[in-house]
Amino acid sequence: MTAEQRPSRRAILTTGTTGVVAMAAGALGAAAPALANTQNPPDPSTGRADPEGRFGGKVVLITGATSGIGQATAYELARQGARVFFCGRREELGRRHERAIRQFGGEATYLRADVSKEADVQAFVAACVRRYGKIDIAFNNAGIESPKAAPMHEQTLSDFEQVWRTNAAGVFLAMKYEIPHMLRQGAGIIVNTASISAEVGFATISPYNASKHAVASLTKVAALEYADKNIRINALAPGAVDTPMLERAAEAFGVTYEQIAQDYPIKRIVEPQEIARVVMWLASDDATAVLGTDVDASGGFLTP
Repeated sequence: MTAEQRPSRRAILTTGTTGVVAMAAGALGAAAPALANTQNPPDPSTGRADPEGRFGGKVVLITGATSGIGQATAYELARQGARVFFCGRREELGRRHERAIRQFGGEATYLRADVSKEADVQAFVAACVRRYGKIDIAFNNAGIESPKAAPMHEQTLSDFEQVWRTNAAGVFLAMKYEIPHMLRQGAGIIVNTASISAEVGFATISPYNASKHAVASLTKVAALEYADKNIRINALAPGAVDTPMLERAAEAFGVTYEQIAQDYPIKRIVEPQEIARVVMWLASDDATAVLGTDVDASGGFLTP
């Protein structure tokens, strides 16, 4: 097989071992079987933003959008006409994404904010309303992993608190300051990033596991409290997604992406754009009867 025929990283991530073998067979002249869409998801969106797109005129606030799922969602929504107001702690990266979105015709504003700090969250939400006048959709996505993999008796309180402040308190604070604006508007949609760790336990990452269980619980409570106020709140539970966080986790645990993929029924790693599409579905009028859920976006990991 030549260098040109060798499967790309995307092919390995999106088709798994079976798909790569099939591609190799095709490159050598054998007939390769057709792949189901779950094994061959659409490429990331390209082209110009459409101001009259599916989210045309909507204002979307996103936390933790300087990389990974948040970044992909910001790009996808901007291409669909949304005005995106996003934050992250890495200012240079945030400015770069702001420019990139504007270059393809999208509307985006970056503001540095750390969701573990109440003053930052309050200022970030207020700045969005000052700039765009409203918040139609909030995607509370910012999160960090456990600083170390270790059994619970070796975890430190400071590490636990660090993860909790970002992952759990960050979501609480975001909703605390988003919801009053949505109440005044008479409507709003919130999507929180939980995890498969919100549904099952994983040894050696107790701080992360506990924080994501909290996100799922906060989502259920908030959904009940504001369901009759026309504010719809859900969470989603990604599994292994091709993000910098997964790269760090794979390195920490000494495993490859191919090994991780074997734990998932689809036998591949999910791409950030696939999670972005789940967010967009939850944020759309197609999901008006869905609230208080933690949607499995793991590629089947949580299937009983």
